[in-house]
Amino acid sequence: MSAHRDNMMRNTMCPDGSANKNNAMKPRTKAVLLLLLTGLLWSMGGVFIKTSDTNPFVIASFRSLIAALTVFIFLKGKPKFTFSRPQIIGAVAYGFTLNAFVISTSLTTAANAVLLQYASPLWVCIFAFFLLHEKPRRFDIVAIAVILFGVGLLLSNKAEGTSMPGNIIAILSGVGLSLFIVSLRMQKDGKPPYETVLLGNLFTFAVGLPFFFIDPPQAQALAPIAIMGVFQAGIPYIFYVMASKNARTIDLTILPMLEPVMNPVWVYLGTGEAPGIRSLVGGGILLAVVVAQSLFSVRTQEE
Repeated sequence: MSAHRDNMMRNTMCPDGSANKNNAMKPRTKAVLLLLLTGLLWSMGGVFIKTSDTNPFVIASFRSLIAALTVFIFLKGKPKFTFSRPQIIGAVAYGFTLNAFVISTSLTTAANAVLLQYASPLWVCIFAFFLLHEKPRRFDIVAIAVILFGVGLLLSNKAEGTSMPGNIIAILSGVGLSLFIVSLRMQKDGKPPYETVLLGNLFTFAVGLPFFFIDPPQAQALAPIAIMGVFQAGIPYIFYVMASKNARTIDLTILPMLEPVMNPVWVYLGTGEAPGIRSLVGGGILLAVVVAQSLFSVRTQEE
């Protein structure tokens, strides 16, 4: 028995006596799984927004207040704000993205709002090239081209409920999202930048606070928004920041794209709002890219 136990120990230890890395989940694989889970949780936002009669700024503001509390608790009440350039850029970009997404979802179809936001890979590549000096791989360029083709189908979609102002705001939310993503990568050498998310939520709360007095919400409308704050904004963004330490910049954009695929599904089940055929085709294209990019990212692990 002793010899058998010694053999088992040798099989699970490296030559230097440390634990065998093959028995633990690799950092890049863990990041990929966290990003996919993040996209799934994010996808719940559309149905909450579509079923609420509350002012979009109030929704974004109160959701961010609850999300900020969630992150604050996660940090054990000891956030450390540096107010560095990347942290401020990330917080403002984050707040802009949250407000723009809620407004665009209110103005156009949920499918268009979330899918058009995901034109962000183009902006990510541009920002990452100039700010991080990261060159996209050939596979990334192909993935971006396919994504933009799907987005083009959405822009030409004339289904009921679509709105060009809503579409434009959705695209702008993608610009904000890409700048937020790049700001996280600018902070990758320190500890995970959870404070950037916390500061961004506080910024979003402050922007929407006047609308609580201009267009007061109904008390019963606040409960579902609070749920959004915890499970659709707070927790998934914590996962997102965790993943940012071991994921490539383009992974942070493409892998959470379960959100634009599942968001219209939840909205259809909750409200009956059906995306047009072009939205369905575009969503199918995006799902194919998610699966392909996930497999490619895991196979090309970078320790």
